[in-house]
Amino acid sequence: MSPATLRRGGAAFAFALAASGFLASAARAAEDTPPTADELLQRSKIATGTDRRPDNESETWSVRLAGLDGTFEIERRGADNVTTTELGPFHTARGTWHGQKWHQNENGETIVDRAEPSQVEKVLIQTVARVHEPVEAWELVTTYASGHVLRAFYDPHTYELVRSERVSAGQTVHTSYDDFRADARGRIRAWHFFGGDERPDNDFDYHLIRDDEDDAIADADLAIPHDRRVLVAFPEGSDTVRLPARIVGGRIYVRVEIAGRGLDFLLDSGAGAITIDDVVARELKLPIYGRSTQTVAGSFPTGRVVVPTVAIGALTMHDVVMHTLPYSAPEMKSVRVVGLLGYDFLAGTSLRIDYAAGTIDAVRPGTLVAPPGAGVLDVRLNSGTPVARATIGTATGDDFIIDTGAAFSYVIFQRFARLHRDELESQNASRVGSGVGGSFAYRPIDTTRVILGAWSLDDATGVEALAPNAFGFDNEDGLIGSDILKRFTVYLDYPNDRVLLEPSVHSGVEATNARIER
Repeated sequence: MSPATLRRGGAAFAFALAASGFLASAARAAEDTPPTADELLQRSKIATGTDRRPDNESETWSVRLAGLDGTFEIERRGADNVTTTELGPFHTARGTWHGQKWHQNENGETIVDRAEPSQVEKVLIQTVARVHEPVEAWELVTTYASGHVLRAFYDPHTYELVRSERVSAGQTVHTSYDDFRADARGRIRAWHFFGGDERPDNDFDYHLIRDDEDDAIADADLAIPHDRRVLVAFPEGSDTVRLPARIVGGRIYVRVEIAGRGLDFLLDSGAGAITIDDVVARELKLPIYGRSTQTVAGSFPTGRVVVPTVAIGALTMHDVVMHTLPYSAPEMKSVRVVGLLGYDFLAGTSLRIDYAAGTIDAVRPGTLVAPPGAGVLDVRLNSGTPVARATIGTATGDDFIIDTGAAFSYVIFQRFARLHRDELESQNASRVGSGVGGSFAYRPIDTTRVILGAWSLDDATGVEALAPNAFGFDNEDGLIGSDILKRFTVYLDYPNDRVLLEPSVHSGVEATNARIER
């Protein structure tokens, strides 16, 4: 071979090496060039074949959650679906039927969820970046108008979703996905996901153990179910029962009997379940099932018990699921509050709370007749607490919890304060209050005008909770508390999805142009 040929061959080889290097660099550059959010989601959809999901499908998952083992079953036909969870001795369900969402709690009560326009997350911005931590992935960050942030991590080669992160009640909840398999249709999905929020009690683990196409799913299997049972039993022949209760300073204390022992519970419409102090539960020799960590005023461990019989005057309940918590809020010297009577009890009856007379009457569901002057407060009960529209000064929010257990006129949360800072007059000095699980910082608000449904008040002073996720709520605007509610006779008519307010004499309450019940 001549020197010239060698030189040409060497040049060609060098060019080939340079080209190879260029292509490799280009490939690396392409890998590091972020796709748009829409492009990333489309690539994931194509790669995993999500559009090849069958029209009818049944799944069974094994579950470990809150220290309990169980199963998680899904039946789906088109957009209709039912998910049933058996976890230890507890049964819950949720689903969608003809576009209507619903869920059923541990005590067998079915709640039909109402649309919550203000809760619909509005996307402000989506960004995509290549990251190496916590996993090698394309990271899609979605920022919502509410301030919530969702992070989704997609494998850069397969475009499978391998991790997600979201913030809930001030804690980052992370979920990891693995064991990806292809089904007969070529759809690729994770058969295992797990995660938590860095508090070991809140770890969860799900394994898919069965996934079948099923053409035999009937309407009856998917339709919204009735309550599994009647939780609150009235005495035969009585539609109204006066409860053994007293009202002091707007707080409602109800005498509850368990295993022959009289106990004081706070009637609390701001509680999404019935709760009992964990020390008292042990004193009553009630087995505590599972364990998780929740956040209200502070973080605390919680579990669940099943109480064989509960008596409240002439009312009785059997096999009642209650959540345990350390109840530390100070009360009167003569009252030791050891629990909260929340949604599960309130949903089984209609209550007439006459703050002026100091009486509480339970009315059999379906028999409550509203007085002519009562104003209807349109509420949603999706989370087990009544949420309604309210105006503080000139600032309006759709997500205020009507809370008989709150010892203020009103409390506003950070979300509402952030949106309406220019409309609210607040003081600089901070103070400390107490609640379930601990204490919280707040500062007084000078704004005194409150509009609630058909009524307005001009002398209601409230507070701003200073913690970003006070009381564990990061989707609500605040609380309407007992210092406002005690100016009315309040009807908690959960069976009819409503709350009624009838002003007391000399309450300082004025009617607005809103609808009055006739």
